[in-house]
Amino acid sequence: MNLSDVSVIIVNYNGANVLPRAVASILRLEHQPGELIIVDNGSTDDSREFVKGLHEPLIKRVLLPTNHGVAGGRNAGVALASGKILAFLDSDGEATATWLPGSLAMLQNAPRAGAIAPLVLMNNGTTINGAGSVLDSSGHGRDRLWGEPLEPFRQVLEQWRGQPVDYPMGCGMVVRRDGLEPVWPLDDALPKWHDDTEIGLRIRRLGYQVLFNPDATVLHHPGHSDPKDQGERQRLAELARLRLLWKYYPIKVALWQSAYYALFAVIGSRQRFQNWRDLQTIAVHFWQNAGKIRHVRRKWKIVS
Repeated sequence: MNLSDVSVIIVNYNGANVLPRAVASILRLEHQPGELIIVDNGSTDDSREFVKGLHEPLIKRVLLPTNHGVAGGRNAGVALASGKILAFLDSDGEATATWLPGSLAMLQNAPRAGAIAPLVLMNNGTTINGAGSVLDSSGHGRDRLWGEPLEPFRQVLEQWRGQPVDYPMGCGMVVRRDGLEPVWPLDDALPKWHDDTEIGLRIRRLGYQVLFNPDATVLHHPGHSDPKDQGERQRLAELARLRLLWKYYPIKVALWQSAYYALFAVIGSRQRFQNWRDLQTIAVHFWQNAGKIRHVRRKWKIVS
């Protein structure tokens, strides 16, 4: 297993201000991967022209006519990839020199490791964005040590080396391909959120682990693609969480969490009528997607 076996995949949507930095971080690596696949997700800003203008031999391009969401973009990149290892970098991320070598070393030494959860840093590497991610019984994901300064936690990070987590953060995750073919394609019904969670769930159901490696470091400059409206952001995040519950959790848990969300949406509609509209939108989504959700539950043998 070496770097020539790695396909790096960057999914971009309207990332004119961040994508050039992400691409440059790959191209300046002393030891480069086998290929860099850039998927443009129907961008309407200058980033699409930037992608079209890239002619380095390392780079392959996918120009989608419309936005297929983060998961759909990842699916398109995976479909084109030829590598045995899939390494994902967000368009607002940056590779470091240790990211790929560190990930490959752990995959090589741990045959049941299906993916490497990276150490993701913000604020020019001084603040932790995530050190492996965990999922609770209600479908909420949490990036460990989010927002904490790096220096006081270096010893903790070292203690966590090689320990299993529930899923890898999408920016910087490195996934083994052999034996994990059923992971793909991902559910692409939503624009973003919980695609990395789904990868972790599927990897673990196939009998593999997601291991944290502090050497597999990437930088992240998050937020450019998030909805600016806080209410819209919350609606999409909750929709993604509830869809995850209905696909992979016991029916009782999905029903309870859905009822809990509905109750608070109704109560909150007294102050914000949009909550009621959001609830209606989510209800319609699940009515229209019931067949797809049942298909996922059957495929992954989810016991009700």
